[in-house]
Amino acid sequence: MENLILLEKEIEGTGEVSGLKYRQIRVSDTAYLYEVSRDGIIVCFEVFERKNSAMCVDFEKRIYSETEFKETYPKSNSFGVWAWCYFKLASALEKFNSL
Repeated sequence: MENLILLEKEIEGTGEVSGLKYRQIRVSDTAYLYEVSRDGIIVCFEVFERKNSAMCVDFEKRIYSETEFKETYPKSNSFGVWAWCYFKLASALEKFNSL
């Protein structure tokens, strides 16, 4: 991989997660741990494996770059597969450390 765009440390939720704020609290070579909050109150912690995908250079023709990649935040159907949600930081850290 020649060029990889990393996930942002702070992310504002959009669409079905509008109103949520995500703050990266841990990162390793294999995983991320984000704190999820709404109106300043911590809702949960999300732990997920680091994954990336090729950048799209032409949406209409579905052409993807062979040298430009970006890390991806999991979608809702990724949870339970390569992403997990925890209500306690200790549980999230345990999962993070196992990845």
